[in-house]
Amino acid sequence: MACCSRWMRSSNKLYAATGRSSIAPEYMLRALLLQAFYSIRSERQLVEQLDYNLLFRWFVGLSMDDAVWNHAVFSKNRDRCSRARWHNSFSRGEPAGEALHE
Repeated sequence: MACCSRWMRSSNKLYAATGRSSIAPEYMLRALLLQAFYSIRSERQLVEQLDYNLLFRWFVGLSMDDAVWNHAVFSKNRDRCSRARWHNSFSRGEPAGEALHE
């Protein structure tokens, strides 16, 4: 878990302080896992599933009252993180900030 907490701290540098609120990286990773596990074809469908499927909400970490993200915000956040190659750094156990400087 120590590598995950280090990764989470360094991934916070990827998000701006202004504009629409970003999606926490751990929520996004869990949602992408659901998309892969359940063969959900698009992020629009994934967000729709998160809106009404309580099991999906629980897995991602959303409560029943939490607002679900806009699919465009989800896509932008995923693109930003994939450009930063956080998924590669996570699989190697290094912080995302170090992957940016490769």
